[in-house]
Amino acid sequence: MAKPLDASHTAGRFDGFRLARVQGTQSGVVDAATLPRVADRLLASPAPIRWRIDGTHDSMGRLALAIELDGEVVLECQRCLGPLVLPIAQRNLLLLAHGDDDAEQLDADSDAEVLVASTPLEPATLVEDELVLTLPYAARHADGECTAPSA
Repeated sequence: MAKPLDASHTAGRFDGFRLARVQGTQSGVVDAATLPRVADRLLASPAPIRWRIDGTHDSMGRLALAIELDGEVVLECQRCLGPLVLPIAQRNLLLLAHGDDDAEQLDADSDAEVLVASTPLEPATLVEDELVLTLPYAARHADGECTAPSA
């Protein structure tokens, strides 16, 4: 069972290796409209995204972080230019590396993403990174779901 870290570690930077070793948890909500690499892609704000970062291990016992995002954002459909509500339900496992050499070795040995965690980690940055990777390059409604452009 995941154990929350003490209050001094729940609001800001944290040691990724420590979080993984103690199987701790950090969680919160961020408005995607406040994230610099995401804000200009959104049509509506606020866009609350619930996030959770769990310290864990992969199947081989290596220290890792499981990052989970849940919410929705409104993007512009590139076909009809109308609003497109995109549900966000993302979970990703990041193996922790002490440095570039360690990251290179982990990357060669695993299909999982690798994160160099030699310095304290910022939850908002991790959440933003995951959200950027989740959003489509060109958002489009499914075939036949676009609204007719107004004349």
